[in-house]
Amino acid sequence: MNPFETETMAELCLRQGHRDEAMAIYQRLLARAAEPPVHARLEQRLEALKRGDAAPAPIADKPLALPGLRARCAGSALTIEWRLPTGTPGPNLELLLMVRTAAGIATEIRSLPLDRDAGQLVLEVNGLHSARAAAGFVSAGRFVPLARS
Repeated sequence: MNPFETETMAELCLRQGHRDEAMAIYQRLLARAAEPPVHARLEQRLEALKRGDAAPAPIADKPLALPGLRARCAGSALTIEWRLPTGTPGPNLELLLMVRTAAGIATEIRSLPLDRDAGQLVLEVNGLHSARAAAGFVSAGRFVPLARS
């Protein structure tokens, strides 16, 4: 039994766009549930996910802070929204991508120069598992983060 496999973890996976992982956690919790009320609640939640009733929350549920950054994974799509101070020199995104491979989870680092201080972009990443992102600028060849996901 994995102590990190909880309903909270399943919901976090769901919010990050990892629907299949959330469903797998709920299925394992359901298999272990001994109390009828818990079993019924887990079964109801799993059925709702199977029907597609629990879509991931939109990325922009409240205004982005300044500086600010949001990143969300949904399948192979990574959606990133950023907001840097006006006039930030050489705005840039630094991404740490975790991708599924035949050998397991591998990491990939990407640096993306930005053409504006604020915006949103969607990247398609084959085998995307999860991602971390930072928005900032490059100074003297070094990345200076101003916001992180």
